[in-house]
Amino acid sequence: MKKECYIFSKPLQYFNIRNTDYRKRDTHKTLIVLGYFIDAKTFAEKIREHDDTWDKVVFLKNKYQEYLYLFFHRFENLFVEYDSTFVMGLLHKLGVYKRMYIFEEGYGSYRRDRIENPKGLKKWINKWTGVGSHVGFSRFLDGQYLYLPELYKAQFPGYDKEIRTFEKLFNERVREELPLFQHLSGCYEDFLSLSHQKITIYLTTHDFNREILETIIKESNQDELLYVKPHPHQRDLSLLEQYNLNVIRSNIMVEFLLVLLLENGNKLTVYHENSTAVIWFQHQIKDINMGKELKDYDIVASYVKEHKL
Repeated sequence: MKKECYIFSKPLQYFNIRNTDYRKRDTHKTLIVLGYFIDAKTFAEKIREHDDTWDKVVFLKNKYQEYLYLFFHRFENLFVEYDSTFVMGLLHKLGVYKRMYIFEEGYGSYRRDRIENPKGLKKWINKWTGVGSHVGFSRFLDGQYLYLPELYKAQFPGYDKEIRTFEKLFNERVREELPLFQHLSGCYEDFLSLSHQKITIYLTTHDFNREILETIIKESNQDELLYVKPHPHQRDLSLLEQYNLNVIRSNIMVEFLLVLLLENGNKLTVYHENSTAVIWFQHQIKDINMGKELKDYDIVASYVKEHKL
C-alpha cells in the first residue's frame, strides 16, 4: 500500500488538511503534528482519540525532528504547509518522497513578492536543491491546494504546477468541522454562553502591537468585552500583564470562535494586522486592520468580498 504523510504546525493547517481529498485515496496515512503551537502535544493526543481517518498520528517537537523522521520513513506523497526550504529539496533528491503538495495558508499563498533574496552559499544551495523564489514555485513541488484558484492564476499567469481545490469553501467547511475541533481544543465552552454582547477581539501576529492594545483600551465602552487572541506560535505573554484584557490562551482556532460568537447574536469588532482569518468574515464584523498596507492582502480581501465567499 502506498504511504502518504501530512504535516502541520498550527490548527488552521490541520483544518485545511481535512478539507482536502485525502480520505478518498486508498493509502496508509501518517499525520505529523509539530510542536510549534500551545498544547500541540495534547492536540495530537485528541486527534488520535477523535479523528479515525489516520493510520498513524505522530507528535514531533520541531523541524529538525521532522526531517529526521522523513529521512527514515519514505513516503510516496508528502503534504506540507511550505515548500521553500532547501532541506525538502535535498530529501527529494535522496528519494525520501516522490511527490509533494502544499496547502494554502492564508493570503501569503497569493503574495507576489519574493520569499527572500539569498546570497552566497545559501543562494547556491537553494538553486541546487530547487527552492523557488515564491511560495509554490520550488522545482520539487508538484502542486497546491487553494481556496481561490482563479485569483491565484491571475496573480501568477502561466503557473505550470497542478492546482487542486479544497473539497468545500472555507466558511462552509468551518461550520461542518466545528464539532470536531471543540473536542480538540480547550476554551470553546467559555464562549457558548456569550449572547448579544459587544465584543472586541485583537488577533495578534507573532509580536504584540502596543498601539492596538492601547487603542482597544481607549476606545472601548464600559459594557464591552475585550479579548486578545495571541498568534498560535506566541509563547511570551508578559506584555499583556499591564493591560486589563481577557486573554484567549489556547490552541483554539479563531475562525471557529468567530462563528460561535456571531451565531449567538454578538456584535464583533476585530483588530488585526492583515489577518487572513478576518477576510472570510468581512461582511459580518467590524474589521479594523492596523497592519502595514499590503497590496496582495487587499487583493485577496476584495476578491472574497466581491464574490461573497
